[in-house]
Amino acid sequence: MMLDERKIKILAAVIHDYIATAEPIGSRTIARKYRIGISPATIRNEMADLEELGYLSQPHTSAGRVPSHKGYRFYVDFLMPVKKLSDTEQALIRRIFNKRVNELEQLVREAARVISTLTSYTTLTIGPQLKTSRLKHINVNRIDETKGLLLMVTNYGTVSHNIIEIPQNLNDSDLVRISNVLNANLQGKTLVEITSDIIDSIKNEMIEYDEILNILLEILLENLDDVDESGNVVSTGSSKMLDYPEFQDVEKAKNFFSLLEQNDLMTKVLKTSMKPDSINITIGSENPFIEFQDFSIVTSNIRVDDKDLGVFGILGPTRMEYSRVVSILEQVTNYLTKTLSTML
Repeated sequence: MMLDERKIKILAAVIHDYIATAEPIGSRTIARKYRIGISPATIRNEMADLEELGYLSQPHTSAGRVPSHKGYRFYVDFLMPVKKLSDTEQALIRRIFNKRVNELEQLVREAARVISTLTSYTTLTIGPQLKTSRLKHINVNRIDETKGLLLMVTNYGTVSHNIIEIPQNLNDSDLVRISNVLNANLQGKTLVEITSDIIDSIKNEMIEYDEILNILLEILLENLDDVDESGNVVSTGSSKMLDYPEFQDVEKAKNFFSLLEQNDLMTKVLKTSMKPDSINITIGSENPFIEFQDFSIVTSNIRVDDKDLGVFGILGPTRMEYSRVVSILEQVTNYLTKTLSTML
């Protein structure tokens, strides 16, 4: 059965009111606040029809109605207005990307923080996953007579540093030469592009430094691998969920924080919810993971030059202010994508 205009107006009124108040909505409230032009009795009959069709549910016999997951889906697909962000909100987003931030991890962290601040929900992020980190600079410096510092910088601005033992027969000019040869051979390459032939070529060119080269190359490859495998889900603003009535029950709150600690599960949830090149909304029971069927998740992937660089997810109750969340996530993702395209 298709919904007629009157049912659509009533469904929209119930959803708008419930998102704002978290209280079941009765027919008198709709008649008084939304001026649909029909009596409370008629509204009550229409709400009963919407319940029978699965768009509303009645939590208690004497209470009003609340939207079902099916009702939220209809709202998101057909009724959700475009939410324009205020000048203050837009300025806050722009401020992040106007900062001189050279490290991808820091930029994503700042973006997640502002998303959580503006939405008042929990923001989830996964960093680069596809072995895309390239070596930008390598430097070996002496600290004292027997120790040195190996510094590695990637194109994402990630910096790794390791203390190494310096053989006694090496002087500072030797360390400069080693740094130059490593940069000449490895600069701009990803982990998978650093082949055994390249490693052998470096060793042959500097055979007299074999002892320290073996150590340096092992550390460099391990560090680059660690950067590419840093795919943990990071949550920002998780305590904000306690502000919502749905999660003020102690057991529900404990379950929520327990879920955030399960990295493998969180990764699967985010990747399952994500759709390439678009913002995707997964509502309640649409989620294949039963642990997340009390939540809605809005996701956007971070993509530059056909490379997937990570995922943003916004986790909140199904009573989520969807239009506002989508507008914020869309704007932050667009800014982030433009900024990353200049870094890579």
